[in-house]
Amino acid sequence: MRPSITITIPTPYLPLDEYCRLTGTAMGTARDMIRDGRLPIRGKGDKPRGRVEVNMAALTVEALSECKISLNA
Repeated sequence: MRPSITITIPTPYLPLDEYCRLTGTAMGTARDMIRDGRLPIRGKGDKPRGRVEVNMAALTVEALSECKISLNA
């Protein structure tokens, strides 16, 4: 039987400034990462000037997929 690990993502989306504060990433660097696709964000829909929110769930899945484990979402 394979062990089961549960990972809880307390906040699936973080405002960009909070993401930068938590990770120590400069705001300019984070905006560059968004621009070139390295940092996933929540779609803004019909509000192009809406708040930028980083998709922490996508980052978690990406990080886990780089490990040699199987994922069941």
